[in-house]
Amino acid sequence: MTRSRIKYELIPNERTRKETFKKRKRGLFKKLNELQVLCNIDICGIVMNDNGTMPEVWPSLHDVNRVIQRFKDLPSSSKGTNMVDQLQYLRVNLNRISTNVDKEIKKVKSLENELVLAECLKQEEGVNLETSEDLQEMLRLLERKIAMVDHRLGDIEKSEPYYGKGKKPLN
Repeated sequence: MTRSRIKYELIPNERTRKETFKKRKRGLFKKLNELQVLCNIDICGIVMNDNGTMPEVWPSLHDVNRVIQRFKDLPSSSKGTNMVDQLQYLRVNLNRISTNVDKEIKKVKSLENELVLAECLKQEEGVNLETSEDLQEMLRLLERKIAMVDHRLGDIEKSEPYYGKGKKPLN
């Protein structure tokens, strides 16, 4: 049985919100610990509560200060290398998705051309394509298919000896 998706919005009940905050904070610190152990990296976490209390840090205040100081000591060119804000993140994902959409559009166009070719070969009348660009694309497709058939024939001829028309090998 799978869990249903959680709708992320402010929890209206204050008691429930506080309990959820405590559980998720504990889970976050646990994940930070796992990441530190598994990847052998310096990592820290700071959680600020909205009630004005002291921020909670992980693993300790000393370790948090050490990690922050290491970050501050980095040259400015290195600091921004792996930092991504939400706008940059969305732009990167938009570019990736746009590239994938372009590839899929090309695949669909190719499949449509193959379908038109199959329909044309099935009919005895001429080809019914609207533009010269469509005809050129169909010609390129036919040339690729002919090249594939020629290549396959060459492979077959190399693997099977030819003894002449209607002749059989001598045993």
